[in-house]
Amino acid sequence: MLQINNKLQNKSLGIIIVVAILFISSVNMESNSIKIYAQEQQQQQQQEGISTPSIELTAKLVENEYRWIGSDNSSNPTLNFSSGVDNQITIKSIVGDKTEHQLIIEGISDGGKKTEELISSDEIENGSSNTVNFNPSDIDTSDYESFEYYCEYHPDTMLGKVQIN
Repeated sequence: MLQINNKLQNKSLGIIIVVAILFISSVNMESNSIKIYAQEQQQQQQQEGISTPSIELTAKLVENEYRWIGSDNSSNPTLNFSSGVDNQITIKSIVGDKTEHQLIIEGISDGGKKTEELISSDEIENGSSNTVNFNPSDIDTSDYESFEYYCEYHPDTMLGKVQIN
């Protein structure tokens, strides 16, 4: 009887391992499919002569408050996005800064009373970076009066306006 129970446990463990491997493989395939799709879209835009606008923001401590610093060294700059193309936004953290940062872009309506998160980056810290794409054509911009971006963890000091052209 003990031998039968051990065989059943071994078979059950084997089935669990196979299911786990299949699940992990499918997640990796989906992630790779998304990356391939993004690369294909970027290649198509390049073939059509459409360049991918790129914005870079670095999380920095300025006078004891965190700010997004633009590539032109401006603090919490207005982000200008082109409609109809993927706009690439890269956020960076300084090496040694163990504070987490995450970029959120929101649409604002009803006099500022209603907000909707449109995109968010992964969290960054300690010299890491993350890149997200934002294509204003993917949303109905007429649903919003304005747009803004901010850091999930420092919304009062790391914030700015978004303009869509």
